[in-house]
Amino acid sequence: MFEGSSLAKKYKLDQCECPTGKMTRFAEPCLLFFLSQQPSYGYELMDKLDQFDFQRAKPDPAMVYRTLRSLEKEKCVISQWDTKGAGPAKRNYELTPKGLALLHAWAQGIRSRKQALEKFLNLYKKQFKVKK
Repeated sequence: MFEGSSLAKKYKLDQCECPTGKMTRFAEPCLLFFLSQQPSYGYELMDKLDQFDFQRAKPDPAMVYRTLRSLEKEKCVISQWDTKGAGPAKRNYELTPKGLALLHAWAQGIRSRKQALEKFLNLYKKQFKVKK
């Protein structure tokens, strides 16, 4: 995205040093959102995270499972082993009422952050006469 751009060349920067890379904490509301749709297991959730385009690489399985375990410890999700069907057993995760409340709190926080970011970008556009 930034690498190889005209700005990168102009300022002789190999990569962006701004905090736009990994948004590890953003995985939590994404996982809660997917679980609000239906119970699911870890690898299925990792595949769904691609919909949000917030990481350049595939989601780190360790990060996803750490987040799920943390949510379970906080009683925002519950899990149980599914031994039906062929293949190894899968741990299915399900959203709890506390998890749904946390998802709503995340959405409110993201909405507030979005408004602040839009204000910044509007002021930035005015200052530097940026078209987009």
